[in-house]
Amino acid sequence: MNTASPFTALFDQLKTTLPGGFFVTGTDTDIGKTYVSCQLANALQQNQPGLVISARKPIASGALRDHNDTLYSEDALQLQQATGNHETLVEICHYLFEEPISPARAIQQAINQGGERICIQNLVSACRVPTNHFALVEGAGGIYSPLAIDGLNIDLATALQLPVILVVGNKLGCLNHALLSISAIENAGLKLLHIFVNNLSDHADPNTLNDLQNLTVYPISQIPFQTL
Repeated sequence: MNTASPFTALFDQLKTTLPGGFFVTGTDTDIGKTYVSCQLANALQQNQPGLVISARKPIASGALRDHNDTLYSEDALQLQQATGNHETLVEICHYLFEEPISPARAIQQAINQGGERICIQNLVSACRVPTNHFALVEGAGGIYSPLAIDGLNIDLATALQLPVILVVGNKLGCLNHALLSISAIENAGLKLLHIFVNNLSDHADPNTLNDLQNLTVYPISQIPFQTL
């Protein structure tokens, strides 16, 4: 594997034991969690030949409609392509809402119209993967974003007890967002395994990674800006 890969440091941490999965969260919405998750899936499969990855994004709002007028998550589609294990989009993302609002508010609106009360435990069930598969679970929004009728992303992460990958969108104010997210993860008693600073533009501040390294003890790597 290319030693310049932003995932080399993470894999060096995992040389002796690969956990059963990761919970990928972020400092905000639209900071590249899915992009980093897909890149991580590709790198994992190169680093661990034969590893079967099951991606899960158990709930998503802002869903799109296909040519059959069926809702689907664009994030789930990208995860499906990155993992390549032929799981369906419904298996990857079980709960879908069309309006681009927080999943928790979308659930409440659906309940007001007779819809299902979706709780954290429902999302835990939606995150189950086949035996011996590596679980790559992606949250929705930031670590404290409302996710279900009774909890936040941090509550799902706590229930799953997977090591956490934190994606920091490299933009003005991200150090504050990163430190608050790190504190939330620590206070929940979760294992923060690695931080990825994701460059959101080709003029992202190159000093962010060093600044964050000076403010925390966790290993950090940088994801270069990629024009999609």
